[in-house]
Amino acid sequence: MLPPGPRSSLMSLYRYMRDPMLCLTPLAREYGDPFTFPGKTPLVCTGDPAGIKAIYTADADTFAPLNEDFAVFLGKNQLLLQSGAEHRRARKAMMPPFHGARMRAYGEAMCRITEDVIAAWAPEQVVSVQEIAQRISLDVILQAIFGIRDATRMAELAKLLLDIVEGISPLIVMLPALRREFGGIGPFSRFRKRQARLHAELDALAEEARAAGPREDILSLLLQVRYDDGEPMSDDELREQLLVLVFAGHETTAIAIAWACYALHQPENSGALERLRDELAAMGPEPEVEQLAKQPYLDAVCQETLRRFPLAPAPAPRKLLRPLEVLGYELPEGVAVAAAIALAHFREETYPEPMRFRPERFFERKFTPFEFLPFGGGARRCLGAAMANYELRLVLATLLRRYRLRLESLRPDQGKVRAANVGPAHGVRMIVEERLA
Repeated sequence: MLPPGPRSSLMSLYRYMRDPMLCLTPLAREYGDPFTFPGKTPLVCTGDPAGIKAIYTADADTFAPLNEDFAVFLGKNQLLLQSGAEHRRARKAMMPPFHGARMRAYGEAMCRITEDVIAAWAPEQVVSVQEIAQRISLDVILQAIFGIRDATRMAELAKLLLDIVEGISPLIVMLPALRREFGGIGPFSRFRKRQARLHAELDALAEEARAAGPREDILSLLLQVRYDDGEPMSDDELREQLLVLVFAGHETTAIAIAWACYALHQPENSGALERLRDELAAMGPEPEVEQLAKQPYLDAVCQETLRRFPLAPAPAPRKLLRPLEVLGYELPEGVAVAAAIALAHFREETYPEPMRFRPERFFERKFTPFEFLPFGGGARRCLGAAMANYELRLVLATLLRRYRLRLESLRPDQGKVRAANVGPAHGVRMIVEERLA
């Protein structure tokens, strides 16, 4: 027997759309942990560290992608939809550009781009932190991934990428029946047109990178990749893996930066904000980028942001290819499982007063990979986790070192579904108070 759970998948979808971050908490309270979402493929969710450990430590060949139809948006050859030997082969090939030493090479660009984007802010100006963070994150991606420096070319590609992000509406993600072009009208038709323009531009960039020879950007490094049989990535695979890096690294990092600003500027968290400001100010006017990223309270603030505001409640569910025992339940082949981040990060037993934003908890104890999992875990842990963490710390530190800000409104923000992520519903609008020396 499967664990108990709600009877209606439509009601679960409604709860998710209404309150995406906390939608799982009442289900765990009512049915226990784990619980099962009904559907053609039942989905068993757990936020219990022991249950998550069972999923993350199982043989990687136990699982296959659940939502293979998502290939419509990003392609069938990308990491999120690969499994088994194919996934291991691609992941091994893509790891070198994300090693720690190479991440540090991008740090200077992250700080410089942030300084450039926010340089013209003036007192009493209202800014949307999420929009600003998206622009910064896009510029970082354009330089780090594609090696683009020309301002006009950057603006053109940025628009194509943003058009795609905005074009993946929750409706066409969750309702496959709407993925029809209907004679050239409707959200899916608009998405297809934007997708074709973006694919053409990415193919052109790949050709230019081949002609230019070896460079340090990720596109150029992936062009040099050779699998064990000596073969390079195909053009389709290269394009689709690049798209995954853009989607996984662009909006998620921008959302985390926005949530950090939202949390720090709540009146009840003023102590955390001032402690972080003091830590950053003590570094002097021009700290080394590497030292800036290593500040302990800055790191704790970023970790607490990722805990308190999970980017997705239960990301990347996987379908079982063989039975798996999870918390006493022998789950059969064909059932899907998911590690529910939004349950794990809000467990009272692990995080006392879980809804409080309290960075100090990361000084008080070390959390296991089955208790704190903002980037997933196991064989499918986010490949760009190091880059996302690095960018979050450097961009947030640069913002706070340059300006004092205040929230335009103190109304609570429960979050809003944005394609596969949960971001601030109102963009975290802030008022510039003053520029700091």
